[in-house]
Amino acid sequence: MLKLLAPILLTLSFSACAPPITIGKAPPPKDKLICLEEPVKPDLKPLTAMKTADGTQVYLKVEVDRRDLYIANYIVEYKGAYFNCKSQLQWNKDYYESE
Repeated sequence: MLKLLAPILLTLSFSACAPPITIGKAPPPKDKLICLEEPVKPDLKPLTAMKTADGTQVYLKVEVDRRDLYIANYIVEYKGAYFNCKSQLQWNKDYYESE
């Protein structure tokens, strides 16, 4: 009987002397570690320039508006990706600081 109790008593006595093990926070969810990809730059073709009778160079308004639309959409998508990534980084910072 003593042979059975001796290992148990030794284990309990040694475990009482050991320093406590601290475990950090669990890793954040995977979706909080991924940022959106940067959008692809629009393929912009050069505008068609025309000269008026007095020599002024002008562009068709339709072409300028279409080009501006592509650029504006790209800027909005780029800003969205930036703020998504910034939000993810802030979430991770808050997550680890709340420890």
